[in-house]
Amino acid sequence: MSADELLDHATVFDTVVVNYFLAIGEVDVLTALCGAVLVPRAVFDPDEPDDAREEGMSELRRGWHLHRRRASGREFGPDMKAKSSAILRHFERLPDLAQQQLLVAMDLSDEELAQYARLRDRTRMRDLGLTVGLGHGEAAVLALCSSRNLRPATDDSDALKAAAAILPGVAPLRIRALLTLAAARGHMTEGEAIAAHSRMKALGFWDKDDLAF
Repeated sequence: MSADELLDHATVFDTVVVNYFLAIGEVDVLTALCGAVLVPRAVFDPDEPDDAREEGMSELRRGWHLHRRRASGREFGPDMKAKSSAILRHFERLPDLAQQQLLVAMDLSDEELAQYARLRDRTRMRDLGLTVGLGHGEAAVLALCSSRNLRPATDDSDALKAAAAILPGVAPLRIRALLTLAAARGHMTEGEAIAAHSRMKALGFWDKDDLAF
């Protein structure tokens, strides 16, 4: 599939993809590729209060709070504190990205909310070969994509299986493809894309192979 074909749909991003690009300070690569980074509010809600109960927060904001605690908490070791301190300054860009419309939160319609509920329901996901329902962000992304002709950007294995069933003919964009596409379009060099992939893996992103060109 060519670079142009990969972006023949507008793209909506799940938490995993935005999280890793944000954590290594490369979220601008996504805006260079796709313009505004579209996310459901389950992934990031710029209008939610920052002091709300964490279990009700959007996923990226919960991650932001996690790195904030790790960066300052005495119970965490120096390596973890240093890692989260470096990541934290990138997460602190989230409100500005939203204000500049570089990160755009999308609301689900009533029909999409019903699809979201189905994708969250583990009993209904058995028909797709899954043993659990999708996470909040992944379910919201696929609900949007299934009704609005959008392409999902995800590296979640269960979301990829569900997408194959409910979005026939629409290949999800994975992190590896996004980095390759960014290099092909001159938004980063091949060496920078390889280094970015390695940095993501060092932070916990699972990919069995290194990126190569």
